[in-house]
Amino acid sequence: MIKRISKIVAVLSVLLFPFVGMSNTFADMDGMDTVMTISPPSQRIVLTPGEDFNGSVTVSSSSTAKNGLKYSVTVGAFSLGTDEDGNVDYNDVDVDTVTGYNQIMEWIELKKEQGEVEIGGTDTIPFTIHVPENAPAGGQYATIIVQNDTGLDNTGGKGVSIESKVRFASNIFAEVTGDTEAKGSIIENNIPSFILSNQLSATSVVKNDGNVHTDADYILQVWPLFGDEELYTNEEKPDTNLVMPGTERYHSKTVTTPSIGVFRVKQTIKVFGETSVVEKTVIVCPLWLLFIILFVIIGLIIWVFMKYKKKSKRND
Repeated sequence: MIKRISKIVAVLSVLLFPFVGMSNTFADMDGMDTVMTISPPSQRIVLTPGEDFNGSVTVSSSSTAKNGLKYSVTVGAFSLGTDEDGNVDYNDVDVDTVTGYNQIMEWIELKKEQGEVEIGGTDTIPFTIHVPENAPAGGQYATIIVQNDTGLDNTGGKGVSIESKVRFASNIFAEVTGDTEAKGSIIENNIPSFILSNQLSATSVVKNDGNVHTDADYILQVWPLFGDEELYTNEEKPDTNLVMPGTERYHSKTVTTPSIGVFRVKQTIKVFGETSVVEKTVIVCPLWLLFIILFVIIGLIIWVFMKYKKKSKRND
């Protein structure tokens, strides 16, 4: 008797930074021969109330795939999950929980809900966003979810058929024009003063109090204590994080320094037209060196104490 095992693997391209035109590929999962690509994995658009917006995503099959693919398309939400402490988790995207920022789901009309892609081919999924006249200004977020419906017969003569399904998504970050509020604050901008390893981590927290997403830029620079030649800098290409409305976003940047030394470190954060700059002197001292220093200090204290004790006896 043939047993059928249904396995659904949810794979979401969660790219919360402003890179459009990239693609994401999912291949050979549990014996699945079909290689799929969706592009763009994320896109930013501007919507005007009362006007339609036409867009599309593309599904591709690699030329190395052994089978073509069949797929279905749906529209999902785009909400951020929470961690164990109830804080917003930017690494966890929820496509099922609907909030006021997901009204755009009702505005999206998919021009096709099913399709097929031949080996090495591509297929375009067009969609239209019908923006209501009374659409609220600010951010609106959704996902175009594409599910692989290709049935794979992996019996191998053993009488077991396995059907694998994969979901992946193209995220839509939309800004509806009107009374938008881009406001917030930089809550934390931290650089440690002393570290025990050569892994220097600068951290920060940015809060978005507005009703639309925005970008936060992070620049980290490291110099020797005496010298102007930078040991590290990303000034020409700062880190960029997308900060969603009504959330706080934590950022950490780690760089490798020499194993021992004293350095000048500067972190600059730019968001909402505000710039926060923190500059500190950082001591890098490995644990073994710290033990040696402590041992020497303790030895000096003991030596001074013994000298004082001998001197006291002589005076007696």
